[in-house]
Amino acid sequence: MARYEMDRDGLASARAAVSGDPALLREAAEVVAAASAMACSGVGSDQPQLAAELDRYRLVHARLLDALADAVAALCGELDLAVQDEHETEIAAASALGALGALGTLGTLGTLADGYSRAPEAGPPP
Repeated sequence: MARYEMDRDGLASARAAVSGDPALLREAAEVVAAASAMACSGVGSDQPQLAAELDRYRLVHARLLDALADAVAALCGELDLAVQDEHETEIAAASALGALGALGTLGTLGTLADGYSRAPEAGPPP
């Protein structure tokens, strides 16, 4: 029987590695937008095609960095959820195994309702 186990240390290190990234990516998006806007204003009306390309660059790259920040934030949330779900699954499995153990003990001893002892050495009541 295969046994699967979640690598909590690996998840924790992955979570720690990317936890600050959304803020850094959003900051980078703001810097890209500001630098591109400054470049657009520096070009002026002499080069309309260059100004249009710089504006397109600003829109694409700033939004891309914002999207990456959202994706990393979602990944962090999913990692937290995975660890929480794994912990809840372990608790549910342990409870189920505990209940099976308790049922197994009852099955060996029998119940008063059926009038029989299920212990191997005992037979039906007289």
